[in-house]
Amino acid sequence: MVEVGQEFNFFGKVLQRNDSTYETYPVNVLTEESENIIVRIKKDEEVSINKIYYFETVATQFKEKVHFEVKEYIILADKEISDAEKEKLLKFFYHYAPVNTEELRKDIEITISNLENKVIKDITETIYNRYKDDFYLYPAATKFHHAYISGLAYHTHSMLKLAEGFCKVYPFLNIDLINAGIVLHDMCKIFEFDTYEGSEYTVKGKLLGHITMGANLIDSVARELGYINEEETMLLEHIIISHHYYGNYGSPRKPNIAEALIIHFIDNIDSKTTVLGEELDVTEIGHLTSSIGVLERERYYKHKLSK
Repeated sequence: MVEVGQEFNFFGKVLQRNDSTYETYPVNVLTEESENIIVRIKKDEEVSINKIYYFETVATQFKEKVHFEVKEYIILADKEISDAEKEKLLKFFYHYAPVNTEELRKDIEITISNLENKVIKDITETIYNRYKDDFYLYPAATKFHHAYISGLAYHTHSMLKLAEGFCKVYPFLNIDLINAGIVLHDMCKIFEFDTYEGSEYTVKGKLLGHITMGANLIDSVARELGYINEEETMLLEHIIISHHYYGNYGSPRKPNIAEALIIHFIDNIDSKTTVLGEELDVTEIGHLTSSIGVLERERYYKHKLSK
């Protein structure tokens, strides 16, 4: 039981802001202890809906109820805490990829470090290192597939795993182009969406999209590194602009190199199969899933041999 005058410091997600004629306004907050409380913030200070903050408060009485007057607060992104603690908070407050982010990071960074072609490696490393913090937070989509925190990295990691088999079966594929293309193909979704929590498309995302921005980013980095006239730069750009295959899905060109075609197939496999698996997880054996948008609204039967 919290008493008036008691200090109470906690992480909390802002659920709702309310108007007030007082010097402070009330904000509904869900705490890390699963409690719904009211904190009061000075009128000239702002918090954003659906964001996580660290609040330092003192309990006060307001109209016979206990509210928490905020002395200091800081958004999660600016709070110095360990990656493990941040991941724990994100998993508690949001829908989060069903993976260990540190394991994903380790695997992806090993893949990048193993790239042998200098041009491909330098371009990929430069882009990855510049944007890796956001890369491990953003979703891969707003609703169709991997639409949750860290969905982008989860999708990328799954594609890299699938690519291992393709490269073993088809030795004519260039492993560096495949792996670098996978790492880079959706990187600019961090610019396509406004935030990693409850993402909506930005104006730039709507007008340009991650495919155009991705090709532009490779071009820009290649110029910085002195690689603008190298064939590898053109091949990476082609992979980016063709990985959706169809123009009505955002690709201005269809794949015309083997690696681009394989990346398109792998992207398609993972985006659709992951959604199918998530639907089967919530379907009882002997029943059909709900209709699945990314699979032409088909319903799939969960048979007795299902895992």
